[in-house]
Amino acid sequence: MTQSNRTGRVIGTGKYLPETTLDNRDLYEMESIRENFDVERARGSLRKKGQADDLSPEEVFDRWSRQVTGIRERPILPFDSDDTTEDMCARAARRALDEAGLEAGELDLIVAASVTPEDEVPNLACTLARDLGAPSVPGFTVNAACAGFVYAMATANSFVRAGTADRVLAVTGDALTRVTDYTDPKTAVLFSDGAGCAVLEATDEATGIRGEPCLTADYNREHLYMTTEQWTEEDPGSTPGLETLRMGGGPRVLRQAINAMVDVADGALATTELDWEDIHYVVPHQANLRITRGLEKKLSLPNGQVVHTIEEYGNSSASTVSIAFDEVFRGEHGPLPDPTRVVLTAVGGGYTSGGMVLEL
Repeated sequence: MTQSNRTGRVIGTGKYLPETTLDNRDLYEMESIRENFDVERARGSLRKKGQADDLSPEEVFDRWSRQVTGIRERPILPFDSDDTTEDMCARAARRALDEAGLEAGELDLIVAASVTPEDEVPNLACTLARDLGAPSVPGFTVNAACAGFVYAMATANSFVRAGTADRVLAVTGDALTRVTDYTDPKTAVLFSDGAGCAVLEATDEATGIRGEPCLTADYNREHLYMTTEQWTEEDPGSTPGLETLRMGGGPRVLRQAINAMVDVADGALATTELDWEDIHYVVPHQANLRITRGLEKKLSLPNGQVVHTIEEYGNSSASTVSIAFDEVFRGEHGPLPDPTRVVLTAVGGGYTSGGMVLEL
């Protein structure tokens, strides 16, 4: 195969979702949520939507959560569990390698994306290689927040196209519930845990990743950020270096997210000979059901569908795209035409955005 024609095609995918789930009513059982949630204000908002007035506080929180985010429940690593982001990535990776018919030692590279690795050094990819029984496989980790899977796939494909790797694992994983600020109900309802991945193999056929990924950035801290609780002698109960995740913004952020995902999807599609009429599935980052529904409305796909998974899975950062893509690849969102063309699109805190076109 000639280097100029090389690209990566997906030969296997995998996901891992913790068996433990936390629904909205379970979440309301947390004292920190009950203390900081304004039940009457939420009840007033529901009343405007024609909801009943005689709801219990738990029912108010559940309906408010679904109204604002679209989330009913979320998979989480149990709070008393020792499981890590690396553990979830290993479970997803084994499924992807099984699907691809490969052993871990046959990989040339691992590209991981995460904002919650257990260790900074060794990096997540190296730990994953060890856990898969192939510690000599090289790898590194990128942080592009919720756009991480697109960035990891784009990076993996760059190595394939350059001829320096024939098989690359692109994996994402995050244990966001380990860092979520549970004193903030607007943040607590959003986040979940999970991992997903894809195996790319070099090909010179007209398939795989088409054209060029579209990657963009726009520095902005209002959307999603980590805060560090500073230890002081006056507050000895605080924890030195403890980082917690908070969600900011509002309707303007929703509009920006929709527009950003459309823009990078359009940008990636423009580098191919394809049009939106040729696309069968759009797999967006699942930040909020209002965002993915807004994206669906704006695109008005004639021959495809926008995939929604947030109701059951919540927001697991970059893994929302890899998990949903795994389900598409396995036909869980409908039959796959031959060929099947998929657009991945994501926007993450910071902001980082990325779009990519694949043919399966």
